[in-house]
Amino acid sequence: MIIFEQVTKRYPGGTVAVDDLSLEVPDGKIMILVGPSGCGKTTTLRMVNRLVEPTAGRILLDGRDVAQAQPAALRRGIGYVIQQSGLFPHRTVEDNIATVPLLNGWRRARARARARELMELVGLDAALAGRYPQQLSGGQQQRVGVARALAADPPVLLMDEPFSAVDPIVRSSLQDELIRLQAGLRKTVVMVTHDVEEAIKVGDLVAVYRPGGHLAQVDTPERLLAFPADDYVESFIGFDRGIRRLSFFPARGLELDLEAVLGEQTTVAEAQQAANRAGQPWILVIDSERKPLGWAATAQLELLPEEGALSGVPLTGYGHTFRPDADSLRAALDATVLSRTGRAIGVDEQGRVLGVTSFDRLRTAIHAADEAAPEEAAADGRPAPAEMQA
Repeated sequence: MIIFEQVTKRYPGGTVAVDDLSLEVPDGKIMILVGPSGCGKTTTLRMVNRLVEPTAGRILLDGRDVAQAQPAALRRGIGYVIQQSGLFPHRTVEDNIATVPLLNGWRRARARARARELMELVGLDAALAGRYPQQLSGGQQQRVGVARALAADPPVLLMDEPFSAVDPIVRSSLQDELIRLQAGLRKTVVMVTHDVEEAIKVGDLVAVYRPGGHLAQVDTPERLLAFPADDYVESFIGFDRGIRRLSFFPARGLELDLEAVLGEQTTVAEAQQAANRAGQPWILVIDSERKPLGWAATAQLELLPEEGALSGVPLTGYGHTFRPDADSLRAALDATVLSRTGRAIGVDEQGRVLGVTSFDRLRTAIHAADEAAPEEAAADGRPAPAEMQA
């Protein structure tokens, strides 16, 4: 655990970067520091490994004051990932990753074996081991940076805007990789970002800073979106926080419709009858393996021979699908919004159709999830909304 006790950093001339900060980072959790430029996020991070010394207060790492530790030894026991990866340009990928183990006295063969192990862990091809940083893409360099930070198996990982220098697609991939790694490694992570979306996606806890180095709110991503502490936090998070919050509601409770899901060998007459019973303007056509083929407009069926099969009917593309067992209500809503029919298809792990949702069904599921949220918070021992606002 990392504990900040009334920590202040004041620079010569009177500028206060961090002001009376008290904050706890629980073991095995990712704490995201987010806020506007110059609010003290990176200063907070660097005070943990003493790259910046606090003016007042204490920082405890597993109960020990970091000010009592020898700086070089302290830093070798803390992983550190920075923007642009910070790799040594004259060292190979393998030797970059092995840097800290070698400083800690490991034999070169053991350090390089650890480097190759970590390359696999972070999704780097073993063939890259002998290359130099300039021969890698930006995303590959960041993966090397993460691997280097993990090389000596430190309990704490500090990350300063680690993914900000790569394009959005690579950035999303690296975020997913961090989440995957953390699920297995359970490091105590402090990460700085200016991107609220990244904070919500990656963090177990999010600390929102005000200008001047003050904390505005510390909470789980879900509760931060649901119950911002004040107008500043609400404004900083953004107007679409309601949509983002749906990421924390699972889609498994969403009721799906099967009445208007028909096999491609179904006759047009049978399809018309099913559409009339369901009151649906669209029929989803599936193949013999229950995989979606596309949508058939009910109005168009009236123009076709009744004895014909749906396999001969022109179809509209079915767009994105979602998995009720694995995705959120936000994913289901996104698939529904993007569908030309205003309906989205729920599938299982093999892509087989489980049913169809609609905006009305989504609305019902969202209301149910929203009503259940205070009860779940109480079961977890967290304050209910009314208690937070009191």
